[in-house]
Amino acid sequence: MARNIYDNPDFFAGYSQLPRQVDGLDGAPEWPEIQALLPGPSRKRVADLGCGFGWAARWFREQGTSSVLGLDLSQNMIERAKDDTEDSGIEYRIADLQTLELPEAAFDLIYSALTFHYVRDFERLIRMIHAALAPGGFR
Repeated sequence: MARNIYDNPDFFAGYSQLPRQVDGLDGAPEWPEIQALLPGPSRKRVADLGCGFGWAARWFREQGTSSVLGLDLSQNMIERAKDDTEDSGIEYRIADLQTLELPEAAFDLIYSALTFHYVRDFERLIRMIHAALAPGGFR
């Protein structure tokens, strides 16, 4: 299993006070650049790897995606994302990117921010992401 410092109560309390966690995507200085790179998410099935508090998952739904699967290793992150989300089109699950398995051709867009540096077998993860994308999908 990957290292998970986010379920340490002291670490999580401090992490929760960072601007990107308090202000959401508006507090993430890289968000405007990332947003400019994203395809139009309308009617897409999205997987958000390392979804954290669910900011991006909720944004994707606001943009018209048909569904979002938010995955994170941290139970604290998943609980917070669920608490902050009132949208049946978003599902959150605990998952380790080291061993993640996704259904083949199940997503049109697979998004991840600030998580890949935790993954030891990056090549395996990329192969799995590629297989999980529907034809014409965006990663």
